[in-house]
Amino acid sequence: MQRRALLSAALAGLACAAAAPVRADTFPSRPIRFVVPFGPGGGTDIVARLIAPYLSAELGQQVVVENRPGAGGVIGSNMVAKGPADGYTILFADSARTIAPSMQKDLPFDIARDLDSIGLIGGTPLLLLAHPQAPVKTLDELVKYAKANPGRLTYGSSGNGTPQHFAVELLKSAAGIDLVHVPYKGAAAVVADAVGGQINLASATYAPSAEYIRSNRLLPLTVMEPRRLPALPEVPAAAERYPEVIMSIWFGIMLPMGVEPAVRARLAEAVGKVVANPEYADRLRAAGFEPMRETAPQMKARIEREVKLFGDVARKAGIKPE
Repeated sequence: MQRRALLSAALAGLACAAAAPVRADTFPSRPIRFVVPFGPGGGTDIVARLIAPYLSAELGQQVVVENRPGAGGVIGSNMVAKGPADGYTILFADSARTIAPSMQKDLPFDIARDLDSIGLIGGTPLLLLAHPQAPVKTLDELVKYAKANPGRLTYGSSGNGTPQHFAVELLKSAAGIDLVHVPYKGAAAVVADAVGGQINLASATYAPSAEYIRSNRLLPLTVMEPRRLPALPEVPAAAERYPEVIMSIWFGIMLPMGVEPAVRARLAEAVGKVVANPEYADRLRAAGFEPMRETAPQMKARIEREVKLFGDVARKAGIKPE
């Protein structure tokens, strides 16, 4: 009986220890899982693997990148959203998360309710590019031509429901023009077909387009950032004419909702220090991306704003969830 009582007490103690919250003063005491909801080799994976060593150095524990692809990023994101709220499993989120509610039926998680923002760490600007022989050379010419010739111009994107797709739909709505969407499976094919003249326009990020812009094989009509790009100072931002047309591909850190505030603050502090690190910024730019620093409240506000915005864009464009 005495042995049984001792065993019961030991098991009860272990259960209490397991249920106890993570102590902020000892966090982290073991490696952290860094979940990328896409496969290896893509832009999201590249940036995650670039920042992971810097986070490891700041936190004093290894941050291990774990690819969990599937369902357009839903599987990995849901795994974190429904996972333990202890700070040891974090999500490398991207801007497509705010489009997903407009594109996918019956999402198993709610990004605003089930995931907690920690901060943005980087991104890449989007551009609208034209083939040199297209009948438009500037944004103003595009709007004028498209209004006079609705449905005559084609534009390519990386696929239905991607930021590249929604950026142009946002412009179409603001300018009151009609362009025909040609979805591709990936950015490389879009740029290649735009260079080859198979499509008139391409919605693409700067990095894979830079070489073709420099050689005048693609003409940048506009950037979707709030301001002009330092690398392309002569190319206007769409927001100069249409203030609502602002679209970036961003990357940020998210946690399951309910992580202890002090643990959450520790992670946010580490993220902020990494983004402010000039070496990290240089390496990010060398890979074709830009540092983006937004605090947790700013990222949270961005997500709420974008979910509503893209819902409106989808309704106006007649884009139905799949």
